[in-house]
Amino acid sequence: MRSWARRLLVLAVLAVLALTLRPGHLSPPENLNLVPLAGIVDEAVNVNGPIGMLNNVGNIALFVPLGFLAHVVTRSKAAVVATSAGLSLAIETVQYFIGRSAEVDDVLLNTLGAALGLVLATRVAAKARVPSA
Repeated sequence: MRSWARRLLVLAVLAVLALTLRPGHLSPPENLNLVPLAGIVDEAVNVNGPIGMLNNVGNIALFVPLGFLAHVVTRSKAAVVATSAGLSLAIETVQYFIGRSAEVDDVLLNTLGAALGLVLATRVAAKARVPSA
């Protein structure tokens, strides 16, 4: 049963990498934010608020499938959260060097998305185990 989840997890990781590792035009240090929550707040109060919030929600949504599938594959909550945070940190580090924005908030939001995915996976699994009346 987990082989389908492994394959989907690999595809999901490749999709995340394809979406996040395109070169940009920013240069250091303007592309670096290491102040937790600063970018999230800036996006929320931006004149173009809906676009900023879409960025925040998108960073969460991007990792929900990873958290869901990784939990199906590993069944380890700690491993899912730690690996997702590590992957996000690696992506942000690469983004810094390829002219993209590197944000600590993206790591926080991506990790939150993975955690939500694993919560969803545990609920789906629990529901599947409950016999229907």
